[in-house]
Amino acid sequence: MSDDNGVGRSLFLAGLMIVSVMVGVLYFDIEQEGLNLAPEIEGDIPNSITFGSLDSLHLSITDEEMAGLTVTVTLNGDEIQDLIDAEGNLIIDISGLEVGSHALKVVAIDSLGQESKWTTAFTIEYPDEGYTVIVVSTNEFTVERGNGTVLPGVLVHQNMETCEMDWSDGNIEQFSLSLPFDEEGRFELSFSDIQENMTITIRGTCGTWIDSIETEVLSIIVTEPGPEPEPEPVRGCTDSEANNYDAEAEEDDGSCTYDEPDPVSGCTDPAANNYDAEAEEDDGSCTYDEEPTPVVETGSDEWWSQVLHCDDSDTPSVDDYNTTGHDGWLCSLSFETNGTHIQIESNGMPNHDFHSGPGCCASQQDNAWVIPLEPTNQTECSPIESSEGCTMAPERGAVAFAVNGVAIYGPEDGPGGDAVAGQEGAYEEDRQHIWMGICHGHSGPGGEYHYHADGNCMHWHPEGEQTWIDYSLESSRSISEHSPIVGFAFDGYPIYGFVGWDEEGEVAEMTSSYRLKEGETGYNGIDDYEYVEGLGDLDSCNGHWGTTPDYPDGTYHYHTTWENGEGGIGFPYFINCYRGVMEADNTAAGGGGGDDPDCSGYGETWGPGIGPPPPGCGGGSGGGQQASGEAVAIPNQSKPPIIGSAILLVLALRGFTRLASGQASPSPAGRVLEYRPTQG
Repeated sequence: MSDDNGVGRSLFLAGLMIVSVMVGVLYFDIEQEGLNLAPEIEGDIPNSITFGSLDSLHLSITDEEMAGLTVTVTLNGDEIQDLIDAEGNLIIDISGLEVGSHALKVVAIDSLGQESKWTTAFTIEYPDEGYTVIVVSTNEFTVERGNGTVLPGVLVHQNMETCEMDWSDGNIEQFSLSLPFDEEGRFELSFSDIQENMTITIRGTCGTWIDSIETEVLSIIVTEPGPEPEPEPVRGCTDSEANNYDAEAEEDDGSCTYDEPDPVSGCTDPAANNYDAEAEEDDGSCTYDEEPTPVVETGSDEWWSQVLHCDDSDTPSVDDYNTTGHDGWLCSLSFETNGTHIQIESNGMPNHDFHSGPGCCASQQDNAWVIPLEPTNQTECSPIESSEGCTMAPERGAVAFAVNGVAIYGPEDGPGGDAVAGQEGAYEEDRQHIWMGICHGHSGPGGEYHYHADGNCMHWHPEGEQTWIDYSLESSRSISEHSPIVGFAFDGYPIYGFVGWDEEGEVAEMTSSYRLKEGETGYNGIDDYEYVEGLGDLDSCNGHWGTTPDYPDGTYHYHTTWENGEGGIGFPYFINCYRGVMEADNTAAGGGGGDDPDCSGYGETWGPGIGPPPPGCGGGSGGGQQASGEAVAIPNQSKPPIIGSAILLVLALRGFTRLASGQASPSPAGRVLEYRPTQG
């Protein structure tokens, strides 16, 4: 009996415990359902607002008892009344705010006295109107005393309707003479009967909101007239035995004609089956067991005409993708040899579509490249060991020219870092934006388009539905034969593409022997790299000796490089020094390189796509970066644990997404830039 009482008592206590737990749970749920939380304030206010683009700001306030809310709104310290409607929508008028920084604060208090605060700061800015640029062909004009001259130029600005021009004859502080210009910004200053040296200062002022000012100083140098030229001699045939003898001719012009028998025609090739030893003139009748392949002599005019080219496609006009519409640029190139040198003249436009880049826009140039037909080695230059004794390539500007007449620049650009490494995401460029388009080329000050790397796209043409956007650097690295010539260094030696013949005569991609110094990234340009003999296939000038399809007897030649012997980035991409003898003014050809920097396109300041002025050009520093932040509403009372955990998870995922996107390095060919006015 006692055992039964004990069992009954245990069952009673267990039942009592279960009931207590259930009652507690129900009570807890009832308490949770009746919980009155602090008001919630939500809004999405941008950090930066363009002036005139937004008239009001919108926020919302929610609470269990909307009728009991007290809402206080202050804008720049001034309280704003009666803005919230019954649904909790809060509309704040900002149409009257001026340019500058502004602060907004919202405080909401519910019927229980629970308070929530929401604050943010935003900036109203004028629209970016860009820079004002004055482009002139030269800053110094020479004229004989008593003659006149015309000073032409172009004013460049994205909104020409906001521009004015004036000029003075010496005092840069007093501009009293208006200077008219047409709708495309072209202007001319004409002077007649000039008797003494003159200094002309031209000023352009543009901008609706903030004035952007550019000045150019032009000098007119007066020279004394030279002596009258002697009369030219009478030219003609001076041979009295010729049919067209001219008794009055003082100088023979090679026009004499004679009665001569017709030459004996026939096959004059001893290798032909029907060779005629008495034939004086080949009549094209030669026959062979196998037709011989015509051989073009290396260095002949025919050879140069095959190597140098602008376009061999069905659509010779090319387009700048940084402008609207089709520009219709035409690549133009001509050459002339004189027995010792060859001079190439071009308009500097590539034979393929291109991106001008942030500095928009490319324009035609008057390039004149002069190199020796037979390069001469520098006796003191031993690039197999180091660059000592060799002529170094300029750090800025042209170091060579492409076979389409376009300038080839070294790796440094803009603020002075490795432009190619910066483009490819090897380091974070915080001084100014560096961006290159198709074939790692873009335009710089003065509109000169140029390559910093690759350049092989000049031998590539779209097929089918392809466009130049589809060009891939890998297409020039994956071929199974020796690359063609992409350009010539100023010492006369050729520059080939990525692929050449190695020491065993096998086809292989050529690699650089430079690597980044320990702890460096390329941020400081050339100074960040060191030459390591044997690291790659090429010497310190980025070339080597050997035979090529164009030089069967062998020659020294450079290669474009994309990788070094360790698989890193292939600095210097084209050349770092010259193996051949450099002649005077070679590096100044086409306006690039040399000790005298090209200062065209640089003003008092520099900006994206222009870079800091070269030494000797003056100019200021670039602008900094504007920091951005987010406004976060923090209620007085904490959320339930589940909601709080969700918020932390969302914030963590958001931060991870930003980190991942911030490290991405998109392909330059796939990037879309802002459009600029079309050319012509």
